[in-house]
Amino acid sequence: IGHENRRKNDTNGNMIPGSADPTRELIATYPTSKTAFKSKGVPDDVRSFFHEAERCRSIGAMTGVAACLRKTVYAVCDEQSVDGENYRDKIGNLPLKEEVYKELLKQVKFLGDNGTKPGGDVYTPAQVDIALNVLPIVIDKIYEQDEQIDEAQKILANVRSQQGKKN
Repeated sequence: IGHENRRKNDTNGNMIPGSADPTRELIATYPTSKTAFKSKGVPDDVRSFFHEAERCRSIGAMTGVAACLRKTVYAVCDEQSVDGENYRDKIGNLPLKEEVYKELLKQVKFLGDNGTKPGGDVYTPAQVDIALNVLPIVIDKIYEQDEQIDEAQKILANVRSQQGKKN
């Protein structure tokens, strides 16, 4: 990747006008967001906070990543309207059967809490990358489950209405 900035000459040795101008090809945009959630039901706030965490990571802003990951977890809890005295309780009350998902959310929240405190732990890019890879899986699990339940309710309501017409 690079630019061809050398002058070009014609067969007589004369410089070709405009040949010394650098090329103007797009090499990269920076910073980037890359995660596309599988579930269509992931709320915009959740997506936005997570993508902000990715952008922070792409420039090495680990405190920013920690804060945005925590905001993402908080947004999931708020969007799900779960009860709890604090966000740790709210995570525990999320409608997930598998406890491992709740534990992963609690760990990401801990990383966010600890990574933003003065004197808190400084996380390595590899540790932050694990959280960035795991969180979309958990988020998709929550919202795909909601989509499946909504779809099942529609199908069953349709079956019930068809049965009512026969009776």
